[in-house]
Amino acid sequence: MGRVPQEIIDQILDRVDIVEVIAGYIQLKRLGRNFKACCPFHTEKTPSFVVSPDKQIYHCFGCGAGGNSIGFVMSYENLSFPDAVKMMAAKAGVELKNYQEEEPGKASLTKKLYDVNSVAASFYQGNLKTASGKQALEYLKNRGFDQEVISEFKLGYALKEWESFRHYAEVKKVPIDILRQAGLVIQSDKGKKDYDRFRGRIIFPIFNERGYIAAFGARVMDNSLPKYINSPETSIYSKSNVLYGLNFGKKEIRDAGYVLIVEGYMDVIIPFQHGVKNVVATSGTALTERQVLTLKKYTDTAVMIFDSDQAGEAASLRGLDILVSNGMNVRIVTLPEGQDPDSFIRKFGKSKFDEAVKKSKDLFDYKLDLLIKKLGAGDIHAKAKIVDEMLPTIAKIENKVTQSAYLKKLTERLGVHEESLRYEMGKVKPDYSYHYESEAVTSKKSRSYKSSELHLLGLSVLNKKVFEIVDSELGMDMFRDKTIARLMRSLKKYFESNDKMEANKLLSRLEGDEEAKAAVMQALAKADITDETGKAVKDCIFCVKKENREEKLKELNSKLKKAEKENNSVQMKELLAEINKIHKEKVG
Repeated sequence: MGRVPQEIIDQILDRVDIVEVIAGYIQLKRLGRNFKACCPFHTEKTPSFVVSPDKQIYHCFGCGAGGNSIGFVMSYENLSFPDAVKMMAAKAGVELKNYQEEEPGKASLTKKLYDVNSVAASFYQGNLKTASGKQALEYLKNRGFDQEVISEFKLGYALKEWESFRHYAEVKKVPIDILRQAGLVIQSDKGKKDYDRFRGRIIFPIFNERGYIAAFGARVMDNSLPKYINSPETSIYSKSNVLYGLNFGKKEIRDAGYVLIVEGYMDVIIPFQHGVKNVVATSGTALTERQVLTLKKYTDTAVMIFDSDQAGEAASLRGLDILVSNGMNVRIVTLPEGQDPDSFIRKFGKSKFDEAVKKSKDLFDYKLDLLIKKLGAGDIHAKAKIVDEMLPTIAKIENKVTQSAYLKKLTERLGVHEESLRYEMGKVKPDYSYHYESEAVTSKKSRSYKSSELHLLGLSVLNKKVFEIVDSELGMDMFRDKTIARLMRSLKKYFESNDKMEANKLLSRLEGDEEAKAAVMQALAKADITDETGKAVKDCIFCVKKENREEKLKELNSKLKKAEKENNSVQMKELLAEINKIHKEKVG
């Protein structure tokens, strides 16, 4: 996209509310005049991500991330600045038609893969309306899918032919290398020919959190194996990162206050069709930490729905610990034998399904009941095995009161001494693997600046009168940090023709200058906790003058030592006179 004038960007920022924008992605909680959340850009358990509706900016005190609403969308959606501007302009109702793509032929690989997946989805959808797809459409309707939900989830059918989609893509002029990179075709062993990956199967497009088609799942209509095949991992698709159905249910998850986690595509679509929309699927894989962190943006409570087969798997139980270790409240629903969410809601209806969810068990009770049922609790060795399974889960609970209550409950259920459980608890090794990502991200924190200079920058951004006092008493040359000095000079130029600088608009003028943006975010955070602005300005000016005086004396004394070594009496006399003059001057 061509360069968008600053006044258009300012217009976009004027029309959008940063709280509304960010609340569309993560769960915000009001804290006084601001809003707070766990940062979406690094792993944390104590919220340090603050959104200011007054300044229309966000800042994380944990990893240093910060910016305006356009900057948030850029970082969260992994977009370029022009693409983020385009998205926000559409949201704000601002026309960008005069600022078209400069090089339309240079679309990114990411865009090309999303585009070809969209082409494929349309092809598969279209097949349902053909004579060859009649059987597939009947299969979907027999499984309880109505036409509305088939259209909304873009369900389709891959013809039982080797090259039907490849030929279709050729007509659409899609390069073969893009088809390969998207995983839609497979090269033959000899490499001479490409054939369709999906053939004779129902197609489930797999959407990412933003609603773009990242991959496909494909299901047979008979009992042949494998029942499902998926797209391979690509640059836009990682199975461990995606939760099926999240793009459809984000709002409902936030509104309900909890998310239902199921296993497969149909377990999402059929409940969705019956009005249960706060549901996502792991698509047959164990929950990953990345998926849990994604869910935490919308809720802190997860309700896992197990069928009787899943419930018996130890791997499923251990997977629940990932939810607990990331601060999620966890409850479990166990459906009757032979039932899954898809079949249960079709057979018994939504009211019975809601009732089953209301009767969900706390993770502790569920896990303990299951272990006692499996191992018994009368035998001492069985008790030891149960303790070995339960303590790692309890150890992951951050709240010490809750942790203590669970230990007491375990004591009562097993008939063992609480002291012995606490002793065994001390042997449980913490799992540091979950903190790896957090350490990697937070190590990129912004550099530190001179405190007084940074404070004056923040106060000056917020108030032209403060800037004028600073300019009058210090001038621009007294700022020793080059980045802060540069920003103060930019403010001086801006205030020559404007009476007010808005923080979010200042940040938009610094796009591409990460060092300057980081300094501004730190400066504004410092200014935000200032009680008495007048006193703070006076104190900071005093400190800057004092720091400059000390730096100057240090520099002169260094030169004096050199002059003494060289026995340069004339220079020594001049330097001593300058040093004495500085000592006689008042700092304030």
